[in-house]
Amino acid sequence: NPSFLLQLLSLLLLLPCFSFSIETDTIKPNNPLRDGDVLVSGRQTFSLGFFSPKNSIRRYLGIWYHNVSEQTVIWVANRDAPLNDTSGLLSLDSRDNFGIYAANGTSLVWSAKLPAGNFAARLLNSGNWEMSILDTCKKLNP
Repeated sequence: NPSFLLQLLSLLLLLPCFSFSIETDTIKPNNPLRDGDVLVSGRQTFSLGFFSPKNSIRRYLGIWYHNVSEQTVIWVANRDAPLNDTSGLLSLDSRDNFGIYAANGTSLVWSAKLPAGNFAARLLNSGNWEMSILDTCKKLNP
């Protein structure tokens, strides 16, 4: 039946847009990353989360090598605006804002306005942090 084959082909073309595994490398809208939670890249090479450098109580959002004995940070988002406690969260919200918040989401520390769309942020195996549009499976080019 040609109609059935066409429907099957359409479904197969859409499959790469869907994930059937539990994603521990992705933040989606209205599902923030809280201080204490960590994203880990697919091959478990990199981690993203909040951390404090040695001998400091300040908290930063950063990316570091995942399985090394001493934490080696390779990128810091809020270097000039550290948090004073463990109340931080990283959020993609329904108003197309991507931000780091203190005080459990009540105080904006850093943000970036995104174009309208349904975005997700994913930690890649390369250590890069990628923004993707969920509803079309297209990557956002910086």
